Amino acid sequence: MVNNIEKVVTIKVKERKNYNESVKDLLTSLSFDMVLAQQKVKKILIKPNLLENVPHPCTTDVECVSAIINFIKNVNSDIEVVVLEGSGGCATSKAFKELGYNELIKKYDVKLLDIDNAQIIKLSNKNALVYKEIYLPEEIFNGFLISVPSLKDHLITTVTLGMKNLIGLLPEKYYGSYWSYKRSDVHRVGVNNAIVDLNTYIKIDMVIIDGRIGQIGSHLPGGRACNPAKNILIGGYDAFKVDCFGAEILGHKWESVSHLSLFNDIIKNNLSKII
Repeated sequence: MVNNIEKVVTIKVKERKNYNESVKDLLTSLSFDMVLAQQKVKKILIKPNLLENVPHPCTTDVECVSAIINFIKNVNSDIEVVVLEGSGGCATSKAFKELGYNELIKKYDVKLLDIDNAQIIKLSNKNALVYKEIYLPEEIFNGFLISVPSLKDHLITTVTLGMKNLIGLLPEKYYGSYWSYKRSDVHRVGVNNAIVDLNTYIKIDMVIIDGRIGQIGSHLPGGRACNPAKNILIGGYDAFKVDCFGAEILGHKWESVSHLSLFNDIIKNNLSKII
């Protein structure tokens, strides 16, 4: 059995061309090849943060995702890989195209899935904070989920990392009517509450934070790139622990990040469960 499931690993990545080497070191340190074999993984779902059609560090660098896929395919070329996203400030297809994600189809024979065109299922949890009923893409429950956010501050939630990244899985049809942002209903119910509920309904199997540069002050395109760049990848199987570490890298005590503190109080202390 793999004995580092709760381990958080950090690896330096100084150049964009260095992603393959750095991701390989990260995933090897996490014994990811053994996890894939032991769990007999047949499909991997990769969720980047493509908020808008703007480059890293506001969004996840396609080269980081490409390096993850490359590692997976070298371990087992038969594993199906799906990259899925629901962009907030533009059409997801536009973000896929302009940020280079369409090239992954030809390079690795992967599937790109726009959440707004996905098959949707309805789930319920009477113990949820705000979404006691929720609509989510069926695909998200059919594979090993890797959340791959960019290392960023957030104007409302302090940080936007692996757990916050799940907001992009809310289909616009049900969650886009509050204002122009395509997942804007989370602002109606409280973004921190929505993050906790999403992480109750959905289990993230691994988080890899793309911190080659890092962004502070805002999650939007106007945010400031870290100077000096953070030059780091952060990874692990426990999304909460990885996000706590990422928050600290950005200069925030995790206890001061509302959704992390709330998740710790409710989920980690077994005060809420899916029924």
